[in-house]
Amino acid sequence: MRMKRLEIITSTLESQGTVEVAQMSALLNVTPKTIRQDLIELEKMGVAVRVHGGATLKNGFSDIYPVPSRKQKHMEEKQQIAMRALSLIEDDDIIILDSGTTTLELAKLIDRQVIVITNDPTICHVLLHNEKVTLFSTGGRLRREFGFTYAGSDAIRMLSNYHAHKCFIGTSAFDSERGLMVFSSEEGEVKRAIMKASVQKICLLDYSKFHKTAFSTFASPSELDIIITDNRIPQQDIDHLASINIKVLTP
Repeated sequence: MRMKRLEIITSTLESQGTVEVAQMSALLNVTPKTIRQDLIELEKMGVAVRVHGGATLKNGFSDIYPVPSRKQKHMEEKQQIAMRALSLIEDDDIIILDSGTTTLELAKLIDRQVIVITNDPTICHVLLHNEKVTLFSTGGRLRREFGFTYAGSDAIRMLSNYHAHKCFIGTSAFDSERGLMVFSSEEGEVKRAIMKASVQKICLLDYSKFHKTAFSTFASPSELDIIITDNRIPQQDIDHLASINIKVLTP
């Protein structure tokens, strides 16, 4: 329940810029003390700054929070990353495309005979008339928050039946110590299932996701084989990732 509260408080911060303890206490039907503890946690995570009677959204945090208005941000970088990712896909590959804006750009580019498995109904729509693609959807409960994606036990169970050569996953935030993070533990569970079903694990993320924090860690950096990012990533990050045997590709 706490994770859900944190998600709701963060969403309110994103839309309003501020929250009040009394407001969130009434909305979530918990005590003011509980809300204050939640705000302390969000401050530790770099999401919020506490003020008297509530909190404000920390500057810079809104750049990574996955709201619809942010979907077009860094689009040029995402398209470049998608093009680089396409070069890793071979004829007859079985691939899993995670839900996300960068994987969506990759789906638009696919031009070879492959099997695609995805938990993203928007990607399904893009690939619907691509006759080179044999398409499988995980199904599951449709999450409408911040975009459409399939989640829940049905999606995870379906993924457990698949065996893919490669997966292309996204992440809301990346930190070399905290790992790959998202804003929903449910979303993280599906991403873990995607990685478990795949031999090669490839993460697509633009520079804005580095050194950021989100609610839930779903994987450690060492679990990845390849990171594809844009040319704005600092060399020190590339060197660090190479030191833990992660290959970094840029456009």
